[in-house]
Amino acid sequence: MTRTLAAVAYWFSAVTITLGSIGHGFVGVKPVRAALDAVTLPPDIMRVLWIVWYWASGTMVMFGLLLFWAWPALKAGSSSRSAPPLIIGVSYVIVGIVSFLYTERDPFWLLFLTQGVLLLGSTWVFTRWTSRV
Repeated sequence: MTRTLAAVAYWFSAVTITLGSIGHGFVGVKPVRAALDAVTLPPDIMRVLWIVWYWASGTMVMFGLLLFWAWPALKAGSSSRSAPPLIIGVSYVIVGIVSFLYTERDPFWLLFLTQGVLLLGSTWVFTRWTSRV
């Protein structure tokens, strides 16, 4: 039962992180574009903002691909591919907490915290629990 819950947690995180790139790059960009159209910024600053915006979307896709790649080894109980989920999980926990506090407790950022905690917990279950059962 524990491994089943860990698998659900892992896949929830992997899929939502990957799909988050679509939300970020195609849906979330609309209000940002409207806000930036309302202000005057130098062209070099605008270019950097768009580079970083779409780089973040691409990063979410890469994180998802790394999580999908790590899954077979984790499922088998091996820790050989546990580094990507652990690094991504820690990153999401930190970003979730810091962003939640920085935005004066905008609950949206708790999704990042949740994804990170689920990744860390499920990775731990698959790499540690297997050796005890």
